[in-house]
Amino acid sequence: MTDKDNNNPSMGPQGTQVFEKNDINKMIADKIANAQSGTATTPALIGVSENVAGIQIILMKDKLEVGRRPTADIVLEDASVSSMHAQIIKQGDDWKVLNLLSSNGTFVNGEKVSEKFITSGDRIAFAGAEFVFTMVDEPVPTGKSSGGLGLILMALGLVAAFAGLFYFIL
Repeated sequence: MTDKDNNNPSMGPQGTQVFEKNDINKMIADKIANAQSGTATTPALIGVSENVAGIQIILMKDKLEVGRRPTADIVLEDASVSSMHAQIIKQGDDWKVLNLLSSNGTFVNGEKVSEKFITSGDRIAFAGAEFVFTMVDEPVPTGKSSGGLGLILMALGLVAAFAGLFYFIL
C-alpha cells in the first residue's frame, strides 16, 4: 500500500525515514528541552549522545570540573574527552561553560566555544559527549557530582567481589 492508497488518516504516512546520528541527537535534545516543567529549578545535564544517553547529572555545586580524570566532579569515560576538559560555573542566577585545555573542544549548540553562558535547552558537547542543559523538578542521585552514592555502590561491589574471592579460596 502506498501513501496515496491510504485512506485511513489515523495510520499516518507509511515508509522508512533515514536520519543522521546528529539529527537524532538534536531531536532528542529538543524533546528534552520542550518537556521540562515550568516550575523546575534544579540544573542538570541530560546525556543525549550514544556514549552518555540517558545519564542525568545534577549540578549541585557552583563550580564543576568536567573531564576523564577520576578527581573531576563530572567524570566522562570517553576517549575524546580530555582529562581536564571544561568547567561549568554558576554566576549569580546564570550558568556558563568554560573550555579548559581540551584537545577536541567544547561546543554549545554546535558552536565551538572557549567560554559561553548557557540557558535551559542548550546542547553542550564535551568533545563527543553531548548533553542538554535543563532544569529538572527534583534532584535524583546520579553521577559523581550528586554526592557519595557512587562511592557507596562501588564499595559494596568491592566487598561482594572480595567475599566471593575468599569463598573460593577457603
